[in-house]
Amino acid sequence: MAVFPLYFSELSASMKNFWTALSVQRRVIFALILRETRTRYGKTRLGHLWALFEPLAHMLTFAAIFSFMGRSSPLGGSVALLVLTGLFPYALFSNTATQLMNAVSANRVLLSYPHVTPFDVMAARMILEVLTQVVVFTFVLFILAVQGLWDMRIDNILELITVVFVCAGLGAGFGLINAVLTFKFPSYAQTFGILMRPMYFMSGIFFVASYMSTSIQNILYYNPVAHLIEWFRSAMYEGYESSFLDKKYLVTFTITVLFFGLLLLRLVRHKIRQQ
Repeated sequence: MAVFPLYFSELSASMKNFWTALSVQRRVIFALILRETRTRYGKTRLGHLWALFEPLAHMLTFAAIFSFMGRSSPLGGSVALLVLTGLFPYALFSNTATQLMNAVSANRVLLSYPHVTPFDVMAARMILEVLTQVVVFTFVLFILAVQGLWDMRIDNILELITVVFVCAGLGAGFGLINAVLTFKFPSYAQTFGILMRPMYFMSGIFFVASYMSTSIQNILYYNPVAHLIEWFRSAMYEGYESSFLDKKYLVTFTITVLFFGLLLLRLVRHKIRQQ
């Protein structure tokens, strides 16, 4: 009979150790987020303003070009809103992937501390990137509303939030894989940057994928970012249901990439800390 009290005592001790470790990790990640914020944006407001200015400049530039060419938004509303709803999911994906890819090389000193793991520095960067992009998107959306370029209506807010998480998950998956590849092959960082350049124009930021010809859609289908943008716009625009969007493919692809990214990180985490 003494076996049961001993078993529950060990179980209780294990649970206590688990929650203690989780609490330590939470504090570590929070501290890393604060450090990353100061490092990335500096101690002045100019750094934070640049985070707002960059996507705003992209949106205004292409909106002005399209207006000059006489192009209108195929989804109704302003061209600026069309560009913004394509730019946000793309930026959230690509920036998350890039930030996680460089997380290890930028935090080698911190990884010498026993409580800081490669996963912690990547989690901190992902959280900061998601928060930054959401704040920037909300701010730019507010500007469009003030200028009368957005009617302040969102078709499905829950779908919109879901897409944000999927964007972050896909970016994190690629970022984890990129981090491991960059650790093994440092020159891969430049290769990924080159690969992302055509993605900027081939993912549907400046066009609507479901309105393209069947032959073009067949090519775009294998681009998960194109599905992200279509899903985001379907949640944003009232009455727009994308015939191109395949949620099952996108979610399956995201989970697969995230799984392999976490697996690769686990396999090399000790080597990363030792270097």
